[in-house]
Amino acid sequence: MRVILPILLSCLVVLSAHSAVVAQPPDEPDAVSGEAVLVTEMEDVSGPDEAVDSTVEERMALMAHVDGLIAAHQREHGLGAITLSVVRDDGLWLARGWGLADIESEREVVPEETLFRIGSVSKTFTWTAVMMLAERGQLDLDADVNDYLPDFRVREAFGEPVTLRQIMHHRAGFEDTLRLFAVADDEPRALAELLAEHQPERVHPPGQRTSYSNWASALAAQVVENVARVSYGEFLQTEILDPLGMQDTTALAPAAMDEDLRARLATGYRPEQGALVGQDFMQIGPYWPAGGMASTATDMARWMRFHLNGGELDGVRLLEADGHGRMWTRAFDDRPEAADVAHGFQDRPYRGLQTFGHAGGTAAYLTNMVLVPELSLGVFLSQNSTHTASPIRQVPDLVIDHVAGFEYRPWLIDRDETGAEALAELAGTYFNNRRVFSTFTAVLGAFNTASVTPLSGESLAVNMAGETQYMRHLQGDVFVGAGGDHIAFVRDDDGRVVALADAMGVHSYERVGWFDNPLTLLTAFAAVVLLTLTHAAGFSRRVGRNVYSGFAARVAGSAALVAVLAVFVFAVALVYLAMGLGEFDVSRMAEEYPPAAMFIVHYAGWAVAVAAGVMVLAHWPAWSGSGWGLFKRLHFGLFTLALVFLSVQLWQWRVIGAPVI
Repeated sequence: MRVILPILLSCLVVLSAHSAVVAQPPDEPDAVSGEAVLVTEMEDVSGPDEAVDSTVEERMALMAHVDGLIAAHQREHGLGAITLSVVRDDGLWLARGWGLADIESEREVVPEETLFRIGSVSKTFTWTAVMMLAERGQLDLDADVNDYLPDFRVREAFGEPVTLRQIMHHRAGFEDTLRLFAVADDEPRALAELLAEHQPERVHPPGQRTSYSNWASALAAQVVENVARVSYGEFLQTEILDPLGMQDTTALAPAAMDEDLRARLATGYRPEQGALVGQDFMQIGPYWPAGGMASTATDMARWMRFHLNGGELDGVRLLEADGHGRMWTRAFDDRPEAADVAHGFQDRPYRGLQTFGHAGGTAAYLTNMVLVPELSLGVFLSQNSTHTASPIRQVPDLVIDHVAGFEYRPWLIDRDETGAEALAELAGTYFNNRRVFSTFTAVLGAFNTASVTPLSGESLAVNMAGETQYMRHLQGDVFVGAGGDHIAFVRDDDGRVVALADAMGVHSYERVGWFDNPLTLLTAFAAVVLLTLTHAAGFSRRVGRNVYSGFAARVAGSAALVAVLAVFVFAVALVYLAMGLGEFDVSRMAEEYPPAAMFIVHYAGWAVAVAAGVMVLAHWPAWSGSGWGLFKRLHFGLFTLALVFLSVQLWQWRVIGAPVI
């Protein structure tokens, strides 16, 4: 994504320039200086002096490398605070904090004390809990999930049940929903009640498409609670956190924390006029298993060691090695050389290595955890702002590059228009399947698309989220970028390209035709606006010229005037909605969602549809008795067709004809 210049500092500078260098065993609570860390490790490492010296040098080099990476990101992006831990060979190699956890009080980041909310990395605890119960024989991952839901049912669809294994791979086929982000932390209702009320529609057959689902992830936590016969929070604490010694990890929302615990939480920030301003915390209430936990860098180092050890930490085993191995095995094999999901963990190939992990984000934090079993390496990184994802996306990969000895080399782009015909079947627009399908909010995700353009017989330009990446053919339908990202195209049973799987493994993009393309909606609206303006201009010129004399002319002219006013109101409503969304704070969703502008656009859309109907009815008088010239009648007809098509598009995108929430 972005070019980073690592700043390699001397060991003395690295150990003294930032707060809280930690590399002692996690059960030693007192922070020690960098020099003491190196001495301690030298004493603990057995073997020849050369091996000891080599280990120390590797750690010193890693400290310098990471420090340079973070310093570059801090300066480039104006970051508030970052916490990071690196584990390798079942040891804590590095835990550091950069910046200030709270700027006003100048509280520094202390990796074994400062709490960062880890967002969807919380799901890795849910998936581990599910696997623990499956290993005990209390859960069948391939059974109908309704077998474990006594209080409500997942609705029938496609003639197939939903299973936990499909949920863990984000292939249950649910649409996305924003409603869980509008639940306050003090919500009195239980998770089961909210899951039933907020149940999203099933829009894909189970197993067919990858589509990330927070709702389904919370459903898995409810299953754990139902089967274990204790609250999910209690299971998490007593069965996972306590045995693993993760005493600094909490599921409490910030508002529910006591004064001492709350004082350890890093303050969230967002940029404003070249500086930072406080950012409120996101609320999700009982949905917290999907993304509400908070932890420290050193506690997350223990979590990484547990998984890298195959389900065991410091003599405590929660999963048998075979059971943990099954967790990191994919249940679907439609893209083995590209990114996918393995029982809840993002399974992402990177430069010939297999990595597992998860990323997460809330209103004030971004987090990433990446594990590389082949290198016995784990990297955890969290930041207290969300205005850039560059650190959490790039730093783990650059740590892997450093440890594995990979050297980044830029690619020279290859263009061959003639040869590009060989990849023509891949070209087109792909629409993210992680979206709302059934309510007004479907239109809010209308432009979450990817576009694919062949450049040669072996290369593509892929644009996702506004960024274009050059990718080369790797094998089959898999392409790789210079930064190591893999994408894959998915074919149906007839061999046609129907979807695109992204580099993170948790999203797929459906190939769309012209009618379903978001650009068609935009084009229809632009055409209506243009015709509205020209019709309004013509109307103003004809006022007082008896153009609208006669009953038929007055009827047709009145219909056109109604249409002009309806389009004007709809356009103003869209501007109002866009302005509101531009200033919308996700942390305020519990109080402010849905915004009034969504209802205004919804009803204004109906006004456009009604106006289109009026124009259709006015066609007879316009053509038979208005006395208008051919050009004006053609313009009237074109305006009518454009309004009708826009109305169809508004229905297609759920602006009208569907609930607002």
